[in-house]
Amino acid sequence: MKDSYEIEKPSSDLNYLTIGIKYIVLFIVLFLASWIAIPLLIANGRATRINPVIEFLAENAFIFSILISLSVIVWFIYRIRKKYTLGEVFKFDFNDFDQKLNIKTVNLSNNQEKDNYYNYKNLSYKFYKSKDALFGKQRILHILNNDKTVHEINFDRTAWCRNERIDKLIEKIKTGHNNV
Repeated sequence: MKDSYEIEKPSSDLNYLTIGIKYIVLFIVLFLASWIAIPLLIANGRATRINPVIEFLAENAFIFSILISLSVIVWFIYRIRKKYTLGEVFKFDFNDFDQKLNIKTVNLSNNQEKDNYYNYKNLSYKFYKSKDALFGKQRILHILNNDKTVHEINFDRTAWCRNERIDKLIEKIKTGHNNV
């Protein structure tokens, strides 16, 4: 039996200029905030009298501000790169005859589509439910192939929440491929 679940293909309006401006502004804000915060935090506790490392930190606030800013920027870039290399999932094709799952993704940085084929026997799923004041209710699915996360979908923060068969898809994933 073949079963398919699909949403409209996601698209992105980001380009390299927009991303560059965003990270330059983020770097400037982090740099200024840490350049001001390091001496203030150290002066508040008078820790420089006790610890020579903190004294070195206070004397070189400029260098440490750059290091703090760059480390935060690198962390953000790593997360964005990971998201774009995995792609955004927009279609599930369950093929019970061949025991394969085809997940169609789109890379939002260059709009390239990719077909990802996985054997049922190698797949596992982790389904999380969370609720917080900022984002509200969320249902997050991690798709694992040989115990390594290959796709992550937040159903309630993407277009999947508007799919009329989303509850059937979630139930199919929770109970196994052949039971629905």
